[in-house]
Amino acid sequence: THYLAPQMVIAGAGAVDHGMLCELADHYFGGLRTELNEQQMNSDAVCLDAGKFVGSDVRIQFQSDTLAHVALAYEGSSWTSEYAYPLMLLQTLIGSFDRAAGKTVTSQLCYDVAAKELANSISTFNTCYKDTGLFGLYAITEREKVGDLMKSITSNLAQLVNTINEEDVERAKIALKATMLMGLDGNTNVCEDIGRQLLTYGRRLTPAEIFMRIEELSVEDVKAAAYKVFHDKDHAMAAVGGIEGLPSYEWIRKNSFA
Repeated sequence: THYLAPQMVIAGAGAVDHGMLCELADHYFGGLRTELNEQQMNSDAVCLDAGKFVGSDVRIQFQSDTLAHVALAYEGSSWTSEYAYPLMLLQTLIGSFDRAAGKTVTSQLCYDVAAKELANSISTFNTCYKDTGLFGLYAITEREKVGDLMKSITSNLAQLVNTINEEDVERAKIALKATMLMGLDGNTNVCEDIGRQLLTYGRRLTPAEIFMRIEELSVEDVKAAAYKVFHDKDHAMAAVGGIEGLPSYEWIRKNSFA
């Protein structure tokens, strides 16, 4: 139903003979259909509509659990959106904190979490899809601290657009480029990168081109991305464990702007 020729890429990296790879691809995948038939077009299993972000809230409470696991997400951007690269920078800028690993904090949010011991760990995620995306944070904390943690998160996200400065952005650019290069360490990662970019852009972007796009970003670009994602926006949240102190959906929504 879903694995059609236009939606697939066969990529090779390392000690690969290009001609042989093409022959094998033609032999094993040359017969794939290029479009859906009428029965599949009418099937509920196939959805060709553009994805739509909907605010939502899922909570599963366990009285015996001493920890709370919380994922808070906002609508991000697609791979081809003008906000794609600013959001990559924003993810790097917000950063992460892990009490056990002792990671260096890179933002006011992570500094507050570390200084006040609000969480065991907190990390930022930025997931892009074809027509939309998810941008948010995942945190693990003790059940008695979950309320204070969420207040700190919402407060910092609401004020983020006003606190980003040139130094933060330049530091994030360096870190993001280093992360991207490390992500290409190995043939498996290179294959994944080739496949994703061909499906997304129709060609492969070189690291030099990607770095140029990153370098061209300004403080205002990152602030605009933060405003678009966080300011007065619906969110989606999933929480599991000792979460009785978690603020309501309405409270978080009302505090989504400074």
